[in-house]
Amino acid sequence: MSGILSALWSIGSTYRPNAARSPERETKPLKFGAFQACYKPPRWGIQRPRTDAEAQQMYNHIRTVAFWLDASPLLADLGLPFRAGLDDIISLVPIYGDIVSGILQLYQVYLSFIFGVPAQILMYMILNVLADVFVGLIPLLGDFLDNLFKSNLRNLALVENWLLESHPTSSAARYHILLMPVSDEFLPRPKAAGWFAGGKKVDEVVEEERRTGRVRKTRRMGKHEGQVPVPNATPGDPLD
Repeated sequence: MSGILSALWSIGSTYRPNAARSPERETKPLKFGAFQACYKPPRWGIQRPRTDAEAQQMYNHIRTVAFWLDASPLLADLGLPFRAGLDDIISLVPIYGDIVSGILQLYQVYLSFIFGVPAQILMYMILNVLADVFVGLIPLLGDFLDNLFKSNLRNLALVENWLLESHPTSSAARYHILLMPVSDEFLPRPKAAGWFAGGKKVDEVVEEERRTGRVRKTRRMGKHEGQVPVPNATPGDPLD
């Protein structure tokens, strides 16, 4: 098992998403605004992020894990007509594959717990994992339904909704980070800013964040912000 995990780590940490489609962009890690593939959690994944920079890294890591399990950018670059990830491949092994897949999915739940996600949301995440495992146990049909269910991407959406909560008493209010636009792609191609890119108000927010070097409030980036310089990712002051 340790040998398999080591091999997956070496592939994941060196692979650049979309490289198969954009060879000329292989010279540097691909990013979308504040997001880039992240294969290591802050503080070794055992302590809650204490700065906005660490919170951004934790979100980037959780999103990377979710996509590699449910919609691997490597498989997407190979031109598959459907989204698939390591979860779908491992689950092809009867029974034992589904159990291993469930254990891997719980890693995302654990990261969310460290992040500070409330217990109620964590329970929904665990239910998604259990549903994915039990559905996968059904011969043949289970693998098809498992591919459609995408429990890890569902759990990613739960984490993102929590981060976007505007109530000042929410535990997510202590963080000020940038989330990815809603997209089926791991790293969507940035779109040029235009009349419908987000409006004057959004442009003013982006400009203020670039000028001050701080994200005022957790929000989703617009699809035209993929190549916009992001606020300084300096460690900053502790949040607690």
